[in-house]
Amino acid sequence: MLEVLVDQGYVLRELGLHRLSLKLFNLGVGQMPSRNLLSVSLPVMEEVAQLSRQALHLSVHTDRRLVVVASVPSPEPLGFSVRLGSHFPFRADRTSARVIAAFQPPALRERLLDEMIEQALSTRPSRRALGDRLDQLQERGYEEVPSDTVQGIVDIAFPIFHGMHAGAIASLNMPYLSQRDAHMSRSASRQLLAKAVRRISQELGSPR
Repeated sequence: MLEVLVDQGYVLRELGLHRLSLKLFNLGVGQMPSRNLLSVSLPVMEEVAQLSRQALHLSVHTDRRLVVVASVPSPEPLGFSVRLGSHFPFRADRTSARVIAAFQPPALRERLLDEMIEQALSTRPSRRALGDRLDQLQERGYEEVPSDTVQGIVDIAFPIFHGMHAGAIASLNMPYLSQRDAHMSRSASRQLLAKAVRRISQELGSPR
């Protein structure tokens, strides 16, 4: 199977090691609704990045992973961004995972809760505590917390909806970095991001 993947260009072999090629990634993002999601989201993300002077990235859930399918860097010389194509375990300590899981129909939400608990780093979170946290997130409509992975970053994330799906199909994140030359406040940046996700969701045919 590995030899076939190498032969077809989905896996690259370099110095005896193997890694996934961009062909496989492009195959994934070229499918609906991903293609539609990217074509609608990217122009809006670039506009928000220019106004806020912050980076943004768009994450989806696939095969027990969070995958970054779009990334727009900060226009500032200094900034923090997440690389396109990055992927992480679907865990409770990931802002995008919580946002995506919080806005799902009950059955799918329970399955995503299982994934987040099973893939915990060490001590598994209490299912009840995690469920309560998702309830609060859903009621608030977004997540805004200090990053679990990078000090000095505050993650601001909103769900994106599609007219063909009952739950959130993606999480749009702004890893907010306070710096001298980025003058928009965190509160104003959050409001800008909220307008952006409403616009994207509406263009994707969602009434939410």
